[in-house]
Amino acid sequence: MSLSKKEPDDFSENIEAKSLLEKHENGLIDDTAFIVSFGREKVFYSTPFGDHKDGGSRLFALPSQDKTAYLPVFTSVEHTKEFYEKVGRCGFLIMTGSFKSFLERVREMNKGNTPIKLGAVIEPAYYGITVNANMLDAAIDLIN
Repeated sequence: MSLSKKEPDDFSENIEAKSLLEKHENGLIDDTAFIVSFGREKVFYSTPFGDHKDGGSRLFALPSQDKTAYLPVFTSVEHTKEFYEKVGRCGFLIMTGSFKSFLERVREMNKGNTPIKLGAVIEPAYYGITVNANMLDAAIDLIN
């Protein structure tokens, strides 16, 4: 019998990212300092469209106002699985990258003739910090 080796970061929480979220929530760092620092952190996410347990496919984004929505991003694989299981998503792929690269992907999705514009929400079940669709460029520029 052979066991496959798991990468140490794959199933553990990103401690630095969580620390930044807690500092922001407690008012110890402002929005700008948070975005600059969090932009380099490793996050977990999935594709926006996927299958629901009811058999249909749908957009797995949190609705907002004025034809906008937020794509969720997480600091751990566990939080990612917890969220998608709670909303009824099945068969999803978990991807990883920096928060900046996630924002860049969201910005690319918004190009063209899309019915809604997407932003990002960090840890919706725990913190819910958002980057609105119209703020993606500014957030990405801050991280550079």
